[in-house]
Amino acid sequence: MRKAALACLLLLLAGPAARPAFSSRSELVEKYFTLRDTSQAKAQLLDTFSDSEIQTQPEKFDGKLIEFRGMISGIVAGSDGQTRLLVENGPGSPTVQVLLPPDKGVETWKFLDVGKTVRGLCKVVKIGGSVNGSLELVAPISEYEASCVDQERAKKEAEKKRQQELQRQAEIGRQNQLRHLASRGVGRPMASYSPVPASGSVLAQYARAVRYFNRRLTSGEANTIARIIIQYSTRYSLDARLVMAVIACESNFNQRAVSRCGAMGLGQLMPGTASGLGVGNAFDPESNLEGSTRLLSHHIQSMSGSTRSEEDAVMLALACYNAGAGAVRKFKGIPPYRETQGYVRKIIRLWHQMRGEA
Repeated sequence: MRKAALACLLLLLAGPAARPAFSSRSELVEKYFTLRDTSQAKAQLLDTFSDSEIQTQPEKFDGKLIEFRGMISGIVAGSDGQTRLLVENGPGSPTVQVLLPPDKGVETWKFLDVGKTVRGLCKVVKIGGSVNGSLELVAPISEYEASCVDQERAKKEAEKKRQQELQRQAEIGRQNQLRHLASRGVGRPMASYSPVPASGSVLAQYARAVRYFNRRLTSGEANTIARIIIQYSTRYSLDARLVMAVIACESNFNQRAVSRCGAMGLGQLMPGTASGLGVGNAFDPESNLEGSTRLLSHHIQSMSGSTRSEEDAVMLALACYNAGAGAVRKFKGIPPYRETQGYVRKIIRLWHQMRGEA
């Protein structure tokens, strides 16, 4: 299996018999790195093995490629007809012999010359009919071109890490934003309602949260939406953070949002619902948020009871908002609709985050 895999990889370098070994230097570079990166467990460096291992245990390297780096100190034609490169990995290091394939010579890769620094991918082959192993070149590349590719890859990897760090910092900022909201609660639902004036610092905090969900909004638009949410949450005895979570999940604070089924605006009111609430223009932020907040408050009040917890009432109210009060009454709880159940979970989770709770 490993030999078959190596054979398939070597086909990347083969091509039709009548075609030159490589049509261009860039093709050689691309194939070298493709072969190196896709070989079994990637190509392993020569200096991780001893020369005696290669000579006495060639079967240990079946299906593997070994990469060497060094300067060519000599080129020798062997009595068996195969050309040998003498490669020095550094001052004082032993010289390594690398066989060229039987059907190839230095004219195949003209940059293979004495004094040139190169890299090469090799396989371990047995010499003649003996059991001794030796390195045979599969693909070479100049050290200069290999270094250029290494630099490009390093830049891409650094950029990838930079983007990951930016995403991590953005997520930290989001969590901090939600934690800040936890100390900026405006109102509480139902019995525990205790309105807090929408001071400048509170309004700014809510506006930043609005812009977190919708970066396309201007600061003025975000301030307007935050002010309206605080205003009507206070009027209808709701926790403004619950209303924030609902609007974030309904429209992502997009004032012009229209769903596939025709729901409109920030609170995604259906035309019939908007009409029943007296909302003349569902795309007007104030009209839409007033109607949406009033509707949510009505559902919470209708679902509240002496034996039902406040959060249970909120969950049922959210199910009413999404699937309709009729469906909630029919199933005597949150309907078994995947969309509705996911909707309730998502809003409750976001609401808890905004309250600084797990």
